[in-house]
Amino acid sequence: MRSQHHPEPDNAAASGALADRQRMRGYAWGVAAPFLCTLVDWPLRHWVGQAGILMTYLLGVFLVASRCGRGPSLIASLLTAPLFAFYFARPIFSFAIHDLENMIGLTVMIVVANVTGSLLEKSKLQAELARQREIRASALYRLSKDLAAAQDHESVGRIAVEHVHDEFGAASVLLNADADDRLQFPSSLHLPFSLTGIDLAEAQRMFEARKFKQENHTAYYPLKGSRAWQGILIMHAAKPFPAQSPERAAFLDTFCHLIAQALERLQLAAQAKEATLQAETEAMRNALLSSISHDLRTPLTRIIGAANALIENDTDLEPSERRDFKYIVLEEAQRMSELTGKLLDMARLSSGEIVLHPDWNALEEIVGSALNRLEKHLQDRPVRTVLADNLPLLWIDAVLIEQVLVNLVENAIKYSPAGSPVDICAQIQDGRCRLAVADYGPGIAKGQETKIFEKFYRGACESDQSGVGLGLALCKAIVEAHGGLIRAGNRAGKGAEFVILLPLRDPPSIDEPETQGCL
Repeated sequence: MRSQHHPEPDNAAASGALADRQRMRGYAWGVAAPFLCTLVDWPLRHWVGQAGILMTYLLGVFLVASRCGRGPSLIASLLTAPLFAFYFARPIFSFAIHDLENMIGLTVMIVVANVTGSLLEKSKLQAELARQREIRASALYRLSKDLAAAQDHESVGRIAVEHVHDEFGAASVLLNADADDRLQFPSSLHLPFSLTGIDLAEAQRMFEARKFKQENHTAYYPLKGSRAWQGILIMHAAKPFPAQSPERAAFLDTFCHLIAQALERLQLAAQAKEATLQAETEAMRNALLSSISHDLRTPLTRIIGAANALIENDTDLEPSERRDFKYIVLEEAQRMSELTGKLLDMARLSSGEIVLHPDWNALEEIVGSALNRLEKHLQDRPVRTVLADNLPLLWIDAVLIEQVLVNLVENAIKYSPAGSPVDICAQIQDGRCRLAVADYGPGIAKGQETKIFEKFYRGACESDQSGVGLGLALCKAIVEAHGGLIRAGNRAGKGAEFVILLPLRDPPSIDEPETQGCL
């Protein structure tokens, strides 16, 4: 909870009145203490002796000094001398003192009162300074803590206004400087203690002057970061601001410096984010152009060559040769279609435009459908499927999960020796459905287990393989859209293995009458 301490100027009048009352009370005790000591010592004068009486007066003066300060203790010590001389020093009922011992005792008492009062005032001053420093350090800590959590300029402005009101009891507003050093009003700052109706031209002039200015009720604090000026903090109090003491000046400088640092942090973060975005965009553009230029040029070249052969040598070609050229055109066109489809699917998933259409589906059917689509690519390659008997229905988008399986099996075909088998296994593990696709190829290079799921990433050994590096990225996006997880690794002595973990849900219940009817 934020402290509601208002050190200045709200509590200045109240603090002054309280100090005056305490001062008057102290002087009253300084006057009363000698008379109280006299009343105590008078009945005991025959048993205590003059030395004991002086010690009683000294105790009273010391108590006044320790409680009320130097002034009241001096009053008490000065009143003690005539009271002691009149009532206790021989001759009594006379202000004359003939005993040197009594005179020395009174002198010591006055010196003790003066020294004790001075030490007390210094200790109180140090305690007050320590208390003020603690309050200001706590205020700066709260401010820095809140500013550290600010995510935009509007949040910094709101935090600054709240803390200025809490610590100084003043209304305020934080004006940010744009790229041209022109001050801008906050766009969405709605606080009851925010400052409104300020002269923007005057604020701009104070900001360009780069100097602190404090008038009776208004103060301007230009905010300078480590590299540039960030804006200006304007404060307005109902009562005039107190004089600028060194302690208060240091506190305000630190207060404003923290706000300037927060603004600069946001500015640098925005610049870094923009630079990173530009670098990522440029890298993705280069990767996309590099991949597409290679993987589109090859099928286009073959299509163009086959079409030219059909056109120029149509009469000289045998029917079987003409059919081969047509197959080349068809196959390469299909490759281009698949590449374009992957690019479009990845773009839709990245932008969040693809909406899942989940339903209860059996994993066996999805695996079978995916293998049917890949029948042409598999040819004589064996596929070994091991699906557990207790697999429940999965709440998934069958079309997208089938595409994931197709991509993984194509990946296994591409990077494993011809004729080597492909393993597909599924089972329930740790409350999730574990689906694995494994091959018997060279496996995944060390350190690339996570990189291969990045967009347009292709390993060094993939230069001879077609593709733009989107298949695994598409798989990752689809699986994560289902709330699942996909990872890659190597099997000892075998090849690469891709594991998909999909969440399980309670399957739909079957109505009891229908169940009995089926039995």
